[in-house]
This record gives sequence, structure tokens and C-alpha cells, in this order.
Amino acid sequence: MTNDLRAKVPRDPVKLDDWRVEKMDANGGYETVKVFTGSGARDRAIVFTRQRFGEFDEIELDPYPYKAE
Repeated sequence: MTNDLRAKVPRDPVKLDDWRVEKMDANGGYETVKVFTGSGARDRAIVFTRQRFGEFDEIELDPYPYKAE
């Protein structure tokens, strides 16, 4: 359970070049704290997360299915 409280750093499941920083809120749901885009997005997300939250988990989310309209 303790690991559930750590910040999470996943690749965005829709915009695969973006990386998000997520943290569990008081209700047990996750909120997106910040989104990093462009060159070096993953590295910048990790630096931000270490500075703001200390320990974190880098996780992999399944990409959302995309339907062209």
C-alpha cells in the first residue's frame, strides 16, 4: 500500500511523446500534477518528480485505442 502513495511517472497513453506526473489525491484517485512535452520530456518529468516528491514509480500504461473519425 505504501507504494500506492508514491508519485507515478507514466508515458501519456494518448500522446506517446508526452510524460505525466501523477499523485494519489485524498480520495484515493490519481490526479495529473504536470505534463511534460517535447524533447527530453521523460527526463524532465523524472527530475521534477524527484525534486517535488522524492521517491516515485515509473510505470507503463497501455496506449488508448485510437479511432480515426
